[in-house]
Amino acid sequence: MNVLFLMADGFEETEFVTPFDYWQRGGINVALASISDSLDVVGAHGLAIKANVLLGDLIAEGFLNQFDAICLPGGGPGVKNLKSSKNVERTIRDFDAEGKWIFAICAAPLVLSQAGILKHRKCTCFPGCEGELNCKEFLTDRVVVDGKIITSRGAGTAEEFAFECLAQATDRANSEKIRQQVVAR
Repeated sequence: MNVLFLMADGFEETEFVTPFDYWQRGGINVALASISDSLDVVGAHGLAIKANVLLGDLIAEGFLNQFDAICLPGGGPGVKNLKSSKNVERTIRDFDAEGKWIFAICAAPLVLSQAGILKHRKCTCFPGCEGELNCKEFLTDRVVVDGKIITSRGAGTAEEFAFECLAQATDRANSEKIRQQVVAR
């Protein structure tokens, strides 16, 4: 299983670091794609990371097919940047059309909504953002699974989100094993 994080300046650090760490522990290969023209990406609270690749290069070179899933962390400025990227929208639509996993947390489900893939699906998002969603049904559950799309509420749900994505994309036993290793609730 290969997951590609779509990284934009202003991402919410907890919503990136927690899934990244737990998924790596669970045997998932995780790569980071910057949506800008620089591999350097800075989070909403100053965490600086270096992405592995530029999303534009992956698209141009036809390498997106190497990934089974994409993940969009939230964060107000990060989501604004994700929403303004045509490459992100194209990638979301392509992954949905191919029946691949799409994970989005906090305000990032707004990016999925903008791409038009939530019209017939249930989802959740950061409190207060639901008015911008175009979805079949909005839920206040901490994590919502609808087919191959998993959404979650925010930084405080990042751990639950990470475990549910791991359980769905691999298996529940693997997710529980990692939960026990990290002494999660």
